[in-house]
Amino acid sequence: MVRQAYIAGESAPSLVRRFDVGYANLRRRARIEGWTRKQIAETLDLKPLRGGADDPRPALMVLADLDGLPEPPAIAPREAVARAVRRAAWLVSEGKANEASLLLRAAEALNKLAWAAKG
Repeated sequence: MVRQAYIAGESAPSLVRRFDVGYANLRRRARIEGWTRKQIAETLDLKPLRGGADDPRPALMVLADLDGLPEPPAIAPREAVARAVRRAAWLVSEGKANEASLLLRAAEALNKLAWAAKG
């Protein structure tokens, strides 16, 4: 489970806390067994990016053409925050703590914006 979570992108410090394993032991086993992110990238013939890519990712290309996009469906900010928190809880239960953390940060920012707009 530790290996799967590490390969999926969860950080080593997070895994140490969640699975109660030693940090040095986790790093040593990852290196010896060949499941460090660097070794996996080499196996898949991926080259890690340092500092970003020259071309925007496909998802970001859409942002360049906002005029052609339909309006998103309206949702109350409070409802959006509640949904984000529920989704984050589900992500944590699936072992995707990094994604959950990012989602909670976005929900917190949305919550602050909603309060600022109200007040």
